[in-house]
Amino acid sequence: SKTPFILAAVIFVCSLVLLSIFKTAETQLNHLNNAMVIAEEMANGSDDLTNYARYYVTTKDDQWKKRFENIIKVRNGEEPNKDNVKISFKDKVKSIGFSTSESDLILKSEALSNNLAALEVKAFDSISKGKIEQNWEVQQFYYTQAQMFMFGEEYNKHKNEIMNTIDKFTNDVYARLKSDYQMSMNLAWILITIINISLIILVISVQHHNKIISMSSNVKVS
Repeated sequence: SKTPFILAAVIFVCSLVLLSIFKTAETQLNHLNNAMVIAEEMANGSDDLTNYARYYVTTKDDQWKKRFENIIKVRNGEEPNKDNVKISFKDKVKSIGFSTSESDLILKSEALSNNLAALEVKAFDSISKGKIEQNWEVQQFYYTQAQMFMFGEEYNKHKNEIMNTIDKFTNDVYARLKSDYQMSMNLAWILITIINISLIILVISVQHHNKIISMSSNVKVS
């Protein structure tokens, strides 16, 4: 007589755990989406810095230098981002809650980007010196130096290191969350199976109980 109540309790508990698993899986997917957004922000920011710096040393137009400087200010939390919020890239990464190794990777890409920005600033200094130089040959030397800073082998090497670090961050987060998500889904299927089996047994138990009652009633009538 206690079997239906036991089965109902099992189904209830399994259902609660199942809901919790689905909630966890949703959190894992959101976490992966946050990782993609962070990686894209760093990659796009790095590309914009490169493009604006190269535009500046090529055209000598100050608008590109201003855009370059604005990206640095937004990344440092000194200017509002596209969401009109002042928050540094480092604080944004910390607020999401990546693992230590993952946070270290994406922040390493920021540090590498900042180091590359130092090389870009050197190119800007060469342009500034060229603009005030009266001697044409010396002026062209500074302009050529700026071009070498921005298009040379050293620049491309550091740029590739930034992008590779971002890719590694993305791959590491994806691998971890994929494993966690798969474990959650496996456990979910086990619970679903237990619930279904419990429901079948519950139905059989209730039918059996009703049959016994019916037989007892017939005996009494007789």
